[in-house]
Amino acid sequence: MLDPATGQVIARVPLCNDQVVDKAVAGALRAQPSWADAPVEHRTSLLLEWARAVSSRLDQLSLLNCRETGKPLHAARAEVENAVQLIHYFAEEARRLTGHLPLTGQPGSQTLVFREPVGVVAAITPFNYPISTLVTKATPALAVGCAVVAKPDEHTPLATLELARLAEEAGLPPGVFQVVTGPGPETGRALAAHPKVALVTFTGSTEVGKFIQKLAADGVKRLILELGGHCPAILCRDADWVRLLPSILSQAFKNSGQYCYRITRLYVAREIWDAVLEKLTSAAATLKAGDPRDPETDLGPLNNPHIFDRVRKQVQKALSQGAALALGGPPPGKDSGLYFPPTVLTDLRPGMDILREEIFGPVLLVLPFSDEQEAVDGANDTPFGLAAYVFCGDLSRALRMAHRIQAGSVWINDIHQARPEAPFGGMKQSGLGREKSRFGVEAFTELKTIYVSY
Repeated sequence: MLDPATGQVIARVPLCNDQVVDKAVAGALRAQPSWADAPVEHRTSLLLEWARAVSSRLDQLSLLNCRETGKPLHAARAEVENAVQLIHYFAEEARRLTGHLPLTGQPGSQTLVFREPVGVVAAITPFNYPISTLVTKATPALAVGCAVVAKPDEHTPLATLELARLAEEAGLPPGVFQVVTGPGPETGRALAAHPKVALVTFTGSTEVGKFIQKLAADGVKRLILELGGHCPAILCRDADWVRLLPSILSQAFKNSGQYCYRITRLYVAREIWDAVLEKLTSAAATLKAGDPRDPETDLGPLNNPHIFDRVRKQVQKALSQGAALALGGPPPGKDSGLYFPPTVLTDLRPGMDILREEIFGPVLLVLPFSDEQEAVDGANDTPFGLAAYVFCGDLSRALRMAHRIQAGSVWINDIHQARPEAPFGGMKQSGLGREKSRFGVEAFTELKTIYVSY
């Protein structure tokens, strides 16, 4: 694998074939029953020890994350810190799982509803947030008694391997948490299709999610799919937009645009269009692209050539279809490596491909709107429904729009990280199921009803 900032080889990892995947799943099957039978306090204590081990390697994991993803070091560190918090949350939330005791009123009988671990879980993670995404999948599964086999993206396997090593160091039993490495078409397919895997949790593109859904159909596997996004933000004329602009800019361009619930389409009221566009492009132009290990860097490189080429072609096609370049644009030559400048496009019309395709790069589409209905219709005119943002001085109007926007999460008048206490996931082609919160923990359990007569 390569360092995206330099193009240099930084590691070599195995390509795990069907036989290796089968061995990993077999080990998970052997380990899972005793892990499920362990008291929840025991599982929780080991997971909290894992969190301490991760925290103690904060500097090393942050640098490793920076080197394999290309994200700025401060952002890589923030991801590790967030992962520690997530492990704590999920470990504790597992203590609060409950069953159900329906009061049927039938003499001599009782109905008991239990939650049991679903079994072996395949966790397939993306390159953009390899640490926090893995923790969001693996920790709740482990906490409720499932065994996990993780498959990281082939471009970013190192942090996942280190997290597994730290889990073993923390005392998790052999076989309970394993990692297989390799590309999706080979290793990922073998894992998702394995007949003994009970649930597949995947974060990545909608195209791959659909393929996994087809693979899972043969075994009627449970699925949690967190897929693509094309997230709108609506900026109303009475919004406190000058104060909000830095947050909007960050949510559009952080991690060089490589995350699923960033703002990709900004709908701006016509009354404030000129002022917003001028300040937005001026601020975006100051973002510094460069070495992710430099503390002054805002934008690191895109992670790999495939992502870079896709974003470049999307922008070029949009321009050929009539879009206007307000800022940035594809680099003129190959000397820029994988660095893509912050780019702002305007003069966008319905039917343009870039309005319907996920953009995994630092590209923001800015569109005007005249009234509330036009803004909501534009926000919903996409196959995706992951997240959305509404900025409006009239809270009743903002809530009305939030209810009408088809998205799994909506932020009103502020932007912050998706919180672990709240479910996260998408509508339409942005996925199935939810992660985080008690709902995300319950997703790794099966309900069992036992009827007792006495």
